Amino acid sequence: MKSYLKWVMPGVQAIVTAVLLFMLVSSKLLPGKYLGIVVAAALVMLGITCLLARSKKSAVSSAASIVAIFMSGMLVFGIIYVRHIVGTLEKIASSGTQIENMVVAVLDSNAAQEIEDTSGYLFGVYEGADKEKLDTVTAEVTEANGDAELKKLSFGSPVEMAQELLEGNVDAVICNKAYVDLLDDAIADYSNLTRIIYEKKFETEIEEKAADAAGSGEGDGSGESKKSDRKGARQPGVKVTEQAFNILISGIDVSGPISTTSRSDVNIIMTVNPLEHRILLTTTPRDYFVFIPGISGEERDKLTHAGVYGVRTSMRTLEELYDVGIGDYIRINFDSLIQLVDALGGIDVNSEVAFSSGEYYFHEGMNHMNGEEALAFSRSRYQFGSGDNQRGKNQMQVLTAIIDKLQSPELLKNPSEVLDVVGRSMQTSFTSDEIAEVIAWQLDSGHGWDIGRQAVTGTGDSQQTFSMKGTDLYVMWPDEESVEAASEKMKEMLE
Repeated sequence: MKSYLKWVMPGVQAIVTAVLLFMLVSSKLLPGKYLGIVVAAALVMLGITCLLARSKKSAVSSAASIVAIFMSGMLVFGIIYVRHIVGTLEKIASSGTQIENMVVAVLDSNAAQEIEDTSGYLFGVYEGADKEKLDTVTAEVTEANGDAELKKLSFGSPVEMAQELLEGNVDAVICNKAYVDLLDDAIADYSNLTRIIYEKKFETEIEEKAADAAGSGEGDGSGESKKSDRKGARQPGVKVTEQAFNILISGIDVSGPISTTSRSDVNIIMTVNPLEHRILLTTTPRDYFVFIPGISGEERDKLTHAGVYGVRTSMRTLEELYDVGIGDYIRINFDSLIQLVDALGGIDVNSEVAFSSGEYYFHEGMNHMNGEEALAFSRSRYQFGSGDNQRGKNQMQVLTAIIDKLQSPELLKNPSEVLDVVGRSMQTSFTSDEIAEVIAWQLDSGHGWDIGRQAVTGTGDSQQTFSMKGTDLYVMWPDEESVEAASEKMKEMLE
């Protein structure tokens, strides 16, 4: 073998080694001690290959090429996997935008298939907080119908607009798609009686909406601004792992991208104290009758409706309720919960009570669940006298079980699939560097987490809400004592 040829594959191995080590260092995924082990192992293997290549014996130098090919393959696999991790973190982190869809809908029996078929129609419109988007869609409908003047009738609530459509008093309606789920709560079978013939997607800045909501001062109906220095929001310039903070875990059910605005059916504040390795989960019923800052003024609305106006609005609503700061969020599509739990090989969940949900039965105590079972367990509420209160507790038990499983060695059995599911089903305000910092810190410390749980209570009632004027909906008046007690526990964790 010519002398220079025997160095080709060792040279390739050296290049691939350098690329992998550069990616590991720049990704910040590994703490120093683990990174040192990886660097040492990679350099030792490269050194062995080079020593074999230097041999004057042809058989030994040929073996060097075989070893180099094998090691290069392993290193390339490592590069692909690290890129996959980094790509997933970038996908879920700091999207900065949320998607809102405006739709044109008609009765299912209507002959129109697209907006070009709506010439001469009388349109019902609900403006809400979407005037600019409504104007854009209205202009597009007008253009599609030959620029003829659009006949429209404005309504004060989406319920009134929907009822007029069902009664045939308007031919079509234009509104934010997020109201469809809300209308299904107010009008039986609404989504099955109607059909969307046009949909337009808008991407808006999340932070922009947050500023509007936070600065309004309308959260408690008093018209006065609340303090902006509440404890709970992360302090800039301080590492994530060196301060206690609150995160809103917002659970939604959407068929499109995770960034699509939707009502929030799960509202859990996760108070994290990394210094003491403690987590406190506080769940608030979706039907809590609250003020929505910057939106509802002096009128109350259901907490779940706050999500329609954006995740930051949900955060501001809970900040006002508990008098704590919430600076970050994690949005989870609960439909993807099935895939995540299955990718983890199932989870062990503690049930406070025995109950059945469809074909599934959960006994009191620990239950091993697959994805379908975990989703059924999380969604059940009509089986309990306390309804949504128990559902909130069950959701916290599922979340606790997932956190426990993510800390266990069993995660290593199927890490790629777990990453894929997380990338599809999660959106967060944390940057990819901050997430990598937490991963490296957890790997370095190796400590488990002490997870506590609490749930606030309330009294059921039937009331009209800000977002669904025109019909009475089930709501829950907050129990102020339970809210105050929950607030105090969060504040203690934040000290």
